[in-house]
Amino acid sequence: MKTLKKIAIGILALLLLVIVGSYGVSYWISQKLPSIIRNEKDFPYNVSYEDLDVDLLSGSFTMKNAYIAPKDSLEAKLQEGAYGKIKSISVERFNLWALLKDNRIKVKKVIIDTPDVTLYPRKKKYNPNEDLKPFKNAITTGSVEIRHGNFRMLDTLKGYTLKASDINFELFNIKIDSVTLDENIPVRYRDYKFSCDSLFYRVDGFYNITADKFTSSDSAIAITNFKLVPKQDRVQFTKMMPKEKDQFAIVAEKINVPNADWGFINDTLYVHSPEMVLEKVNANIYRNKLPKDDPTRKKLYSEMLRGLKFDLRVDKLLLKNSVITYEEQIDFKRPPAKVSFSKFYATVSNIYSPVRKEKLPVTTIDVQCLFMKSTPLKVKWSFNTLDTSDSFTITGHLQNIRSEEVNPVSKPLMSVTTSGDLNEINFTFNGNRERATGDFSINYDDLKVEIYDTDDLKKKKKLVSAIGNLLIKNDSKGQLKKVHIGVDRSKDKSVFNFLWKFVQEGLTQTVLPKPVAKIASKKMEKKKK
Repeated sequence: MKTLKKIAIGILALLLLVIVGSYGVSYWISQKLPSIIRNEKDFPYNVSYEDLDVDLLSGSFTMKNAYIAPKDSLEAKLQEGAYGKIKSISVERFNLWALLKDNRIKVKKVIIDTPDVTLYPRKKKYNPNEDLKPFKNAITTGSVEIRHGNFRMLDTLKGYTLKASDINFELFNIKIDSVTLDENIPVRYRDYKFSCDSLFYRVDGFYNITADKFTSSDSAIAITNFKLVPKQDRVQFTKMMPKEKDQFAIVAEKINVPNADWGFINDTLYVHSPEMVLEKVNANIYRNKLPKDDPTRKKLYSEMLRGLKFDLRVDKLLLKNSVITYEEQIDFKRPPAKVSFSKFYATVSNIYSPVRKEKLPVTTIDVQCLFMKSTPLKVKWSFNTLDTSDSFTITGHLQNIRSEEVNPVSKPLMSVTTSGDLNEINFTFNGNRERATGDFSINYDDLKVEIYDTDDLKKKKKLVSAIGNLLIKNDSKGQLKKVHIGVDRSKDKSVFNFLWKFVQEGLTQTVLPKPVAKIASKKMEKKKK
């Protein structure tokens, strides 16, 4: 009995010693942890909390109701840097020996629950190397998880430049050291997962970007209900423009990059993907002709890709079930001319930049859609980015064109409406940055025109219309009427203007008698010059 009693007393004493020791160690850790961060001279933030639970058996501790603020926030007249409130910060499997020996917090995982962070502008620019270095000195972790976070970035007037809600983020196998801090991405990791709701980003003084849902990982990107929204209405935007400029409004129901690969090789950014899918895009492009013309030279798409300074490779871009509308308005006294392409399906192959590539395949654009909601249109477009002459080929086919669908374009822009049947139009357009030649053919019946007063589109010019109808060849007698034509490019205009000039010249030479067509072509060229 005496022996058992001694053993029991010894066990109880040992247990009491462990309990007291654990309490003492826990108390020491609770005092030691904040002092490590607080005393780290390069660490820019104060961290405080309401409660700290330490569990030595599981090797974890949890900060509850934590707060962060810049160390100099009490002295600053204006708020600068990051301010945050965090429901809890949980740390799993921390290394006690690293704490005792090196005054470093070394842990397996950090879980940040419901952080609410506001980032105010500061005079000193944010630098990943400088901002991450204190964390590397004080904290080492295998992975970080953020749950249900909210983030706001403000400008000097306390307006939002970026905000997102319900942020969930996981970063695995993290490494920050003196080597990674000198790289373009100062953190090495195995992979990550990110998602957020209600994303808002102020692009500039003219546009905001919003999205209902954004998800991203090391291998995929998905965006739901993406919107590029103008900040001004059309009148305001036009008055703000010293020169002609398009205003865009774009909505995409889904954007999906199912297999994305990006990063840096040395100092060169690369972005690679075998496929990118955009579904139910509604894009509106508006231009008002009141501001002065922009005389700068416009680049063709091949030159734009050739000028990229990073390694881009998208093997295939798919645009599905979309609507593209272009509107042009001469002044606010008359409605804009509107060209629409609905049920728009496009496959763009081989979108490459020349960076880190010696040869490039031909870029092709294959489009099928409805022109003005009724006319089937097929277009094929091809070019090679490495061709410094920017040569390209565009072929197109339209059929069963209803004249009443074309009148909303021709009336406000040209003060002309047409009646009759345009049965078929074909064109092949071979061009470069200087000039284009090709074939244009048309089949039409009973074509007639009505010409209106330029200043009053309700007022018909009956005599001029009658003379015009006498000059016009009313039909092509059931045959495709074909001409070979050539046009010079207006270098201050887009490639679509180039295409329109080609089609316009084709219509002029097929519909009008040859002597009249020559006079009309010369007048159009003189007017444009």
